[in-house]
Amino acid sequence: MHLFGRVREPDEMAGIWRQLYLTKASDEMVHKMGQDGGLVSAMLIWLREHDYIDGALVSGVEDDDAWKAKPAVVATKEEILATAGSRYTYCANPLALPEAKEKGYERLALVGMGCQTSSPPTMWDRKAGKVSKPFLFNIGLLCSKTFDDAIFAELFEAKYGLKKQDMVKMNIKGAFQIWMKDGSYHEINLKECHAWTRKGCTNCPDFAAEHSDVATGGIGEDNDWTLTIVRTELGEEVIERMIADGSIIARPAQTDETAMRLLRLLSIVSRRRWPKDADPAPAIGVPPPKKKKKPAADAPPAEGSATSG
Repeated sequence: MHLFGRVREPDEMAGIWRQLYLTKASDEMVHKMGQDGGLVSAMLIWLREHDYIDGALVSGVEDDDAWKAKPAVVATKEEILATAGSRYTYCANPLALPEAKEKGYERLALVGMGCQTSSPPTMWDRKAGKVSKPFLFNIGLLCSKTFDDAIFAELFEAKYGLKKQDMVKMNIKGAFQIWMKDGSYHEINLKECHAWTRKGCTNCPDFAAEHSDVATGGIGEDNDWTLTIVRTELGEEVIERMIADGSIIARPAQTDETAMRLLRLLSIVSRRRWPKDADPAPAIGVPPPKKKKKPAADAPPAEGSATSG
């Protein structure tokens, strides 16, 4: 209500939005260093250069571990690009707020999953004064779940010999995709990763960061584009200005049927996790799971399935 003046309709599984785009950074370096289309990096650079913000709270990494995430504050183009890319372990980006205040940054963007980007609007609505005042722009990341750090040693290295220090990039598109320094590429079935899911993620209903100004994620057919959900008037103002001045390239998201299908499907899957004894609002309108048809008793076995001798 605070953000949009209304609650979502039952069929708005991905939340309320004004525009849906597929976008990518026009700057080749930003595009290359960012995740998918590089939108978040391009947007932070643009917001800083056009005096919307002083800095941003993002996910950085420890000095001695390129995959150990930690909350970080960035302000320059170099700092923004140094923290680009996705890490699928949890990082509480809002905890970088004290560091931002120490640096004198009074106008901030927050980049985070729905569990984080819901915080500033909640504080604004409840008039939580000083702590909410610096948050001026809210960038949400599409997120089904995050994983415990132990997944690196206990699965990727122990089973597949993929050492954390040799990884250069990772992504999730139907499988856990990992690129290595030696140029090799590996895919790991997501079912194998479930055991390392963070416990808090198992009840999260918000795949699409529905309380952000702009929500983004790489769920389309092409790794070079970012699905971009423009939710608020402020988000629309920024995106339209970035398109107009050539900072990003955009096309309607509806041109990618895969992205549209996955946005709805993954939003529904997340909403089904919501506890039955909690406030019902997040699960309103969610269709029940389709029942799997049982094979007929005299039906032949599916191709590739095991049969008893």
